[in-house]
Amino acid sequence: MSKRKIIISKPINTIEEFKDAMFKISNQGFVKAHRKGPTSIGKTLEDLLGIEENCISTPDLGTVELKSARINSNSMLTLTTKSPDIRGANSWLRDNYGYKTDESIELNPNLNILHSTVNGIDFNKLHGNPYLKLTFNDNKMYLEHANDGILDNVFWSEDSLLTAFKKKYPQEKMYYVKADSKLVDGHEYFHYKEVYYLEHFSAHKMLEHLKEGIIDIDIRIGIYTGGKNKGKSHDHGTGIRIKPNYLELCFDRYNKII
Repeated sequence: MSKRKIIISKPINTIEEFKDAMFKISNQGFVKAHRKGPTSIGKTLEDLLGIEENCISTPDLGTVELKSARINSNSMLTLTTKSPDIRGANSWLRDNYGYKTDESIELNPNLNILHSTVNGIDFNKLHGNPYLKLTFNDNKMYLEHANDGILDNVFWSEDSLLTAFKKKYPQEKMYYVKADSKLVDGHEYFHYKEVYYLEHFSAHKMLEHLKEGIIDIDIRIGIYTGGKNKGKSHDHGTGIRIKPNYLELCFDRYNKII
């Protein structure tokens, strides 16, 4: 597996170096987003820091994970991604429990999609009916269907979840950056102005928060809308996600540095 490349004029290896870099970015004021959509805030910040974007599930800045969010936004943050343990489980899930929309039918009438946010407390709903939830049994986290019960081939072992968390947070640290956002002539602009340093991430706490419904699993299987893969299935990765106001529950220390 190739390593994540970080291209920066001056290496960021310490909290002071990161703080200095963020002061410079913050002092620029509002900067134009480098792409459209919900991921633009992270993409723009990574570009400003000189981080090359890819999908490798390792920390963004050496050994420290980097997250960003719009101030006053309650959009969920992805802590890490982890597919079910059995290879091909998401494809099976899409085929057997997915659905179609007008857009997906236009792109590929023979293919299902499946976008579903699932927690460990209650069944979510599809078309107003109970649908999916997380169920914990024998040190595994299963997906359960309201009618068909526990889906035996769609699960995550606690060991695989712990491994995924530890891979993403090898030093149990995170930088969390918040920005003001505004629209000018249809373009979004960001002013990165609040920076937090979080320490002592607990993977075991994550497991408990999954069981308590504080952390959700986000299944994101869609269809490519353009390019050479248009009409083919697109698995965006099974996200393990949390609302920003719960983030401090994952770390023992939560300090504002800017």
